[in-house]
Amino acid sequence: MKPTRLPAPAMPLLTPHDEYSMAHLIERHIEFFKVDRRGNERTVALDPVFVRHYMKYRGSKLPVVTAIVTSPLVLPDGALLATQGLDRKRGIIFRLQPELVALLPDQKDCTDAAVVDAMRFLTDEWLVDVATNYAGKCILIAGALTILERAILPARPAFFVTAGQRGGGKTTALQMLFLAATGYRAAAAAWSPSEEERRKCLFSYLGEGVPGVVWDNIPRGSAISCPSIEKSLTAAIYSDRVLGQTGTRTVPATTVNFFTGNNITARGDMASRALQVRLAVNRPDPENRDFEHADPIAWTVNHRGNILRALYTILLSNPRLCALTPDAPETRFKEWWHLVGSAVEHAAKLHGDYVVGLAVDRNKDCPPEPISFRTLFLTGEADEEQTSSLATVLDVLRHRWANGCKGAEVAMFAGQASGEAIEFKAALEQASGKLLPIITATTITWRLKALTDAPVLLGENAFVLRYRPDESGNGGSFIVSPAR
Repeated sequence: MKPTRLPAPAMPLLTPHDEYSMAHLIERHIEFFKVDRRGNERTVALDPVFVRHYMKYRGSKLPVVTAIVTSPLVLPDGALLATQGLDRKRGIIFRLQPELVALLPDQKDCTDAAVVDAMRFLTDEWLVDVATNYAGKCILIAGALTILERAILPARPAFFVTAGQRGGGKTTALQMLFLAATGYRAAAAAWSPSEEERRKCLFSYLGEGVPGVVWDNIPRGSAISCPSIEKSLTAAIYSDRVLGQTGTRTVPATTVNFFTGNNITARGDMASRALQVRLAVNRPDPENRDFEHADPIAWTVNHRGNILRALYTILLSNPRLCALTPDAPETRFKEWWHLVGSAVEHAAKLHGDYVVGLAVDRNKDCPPEPISFRTLFLTGEADEEQTSSLATVLDVLRHRWANGCKGAEVAMFAGQASGEAIEFKAALEQASGKLLPIITATTITWRLKALTDAPVLLGENAFVLRYRPDESGNGGSFIVSPAR
């Protein structure tokens, strides 16, 4: 395919004014002057009191801007929004390159054959050197589409790129993704062990409106959980205290979060809000393996126009956008799945059906196959350590006390020196997120109460731990029952 190198667009950020920059902005449009006793006029600087009052005034009629985008948006009804300037209805400023707009496909040209060509180009040419399976490549494509559509997504998943060792191409894969979607390399943020430091860092990125951030240098084997990031994933706006001030500030939460590290995973609430790409290499020096493209980064830059055209072909071909009564969304990120997830699923199915019909498979190492983001989310959550520990706890309770149990009974069992009891205690600590330094009926009861009403799969069926208070009001009992 002929290279289509697009220059990187200007990347303006949403930076708040201080008193000095606001004064300069006002004086660009209004000249202030003073009249002396003789009636002579002379230009003067704007009084700082006026500037401070203007910045604190809450009744302004100026439009509120939540994002600046440099790529068109595909709306939930299938329309392509490729305007310029401020869209007052959505609070978005568009700074589009004419060269990019000229490359975009018409919706009528996004046929099944065009979608197959787009998926083949993205998976077998653009991402050919990324050492992951077909589902992993589809997640990376979904990550690029999420960056493109971020300004109209009220919630969005996080993306994990992990491998068993260094040199597998984790950072390179994300740089390719960001260069294609934005024209720029990813903004990297060091992962701090301090939740407070992460919160301040996240708030800064959200306030600037950066397209995405890569949390890098995460220690090997870390299980990632961060309340601040988890909150931002499922919110359209994010509020927090301004550093060094007593007030708070509200910012758009459109920044997409990516995580890289060796054998890292999501834990707790993060597990149900993240998609994971696993890179697998078969040699100790993976950076020296054979590559289709000697420099995948340069190849991405040189073919950025073709990549964007393929990505928009997938978005615009989504039949769900034109359906009068579409099925209910299949993930907790409803708008994201409506726009992005279902589009990638549809394209993957067409790609797989096409290859099945061929006499010779075009890519035997990474053949296309149908994917389900609902299944990918559930699989990631099932593999998460707290969820698997919860399954262990409920499985023991279900088999030992089928008709229910008291906290004191469980405490007697957990205090034993048998292997099953030790494993149960460890699972209970992991599932509840708190240690059990002393095993008593009270501590066991509170740990179990922390696990109630949380369904988990045991085999093929979902079960849940319920708490039933006694009629006398003195305590209660626990029972594992099918989730309904």
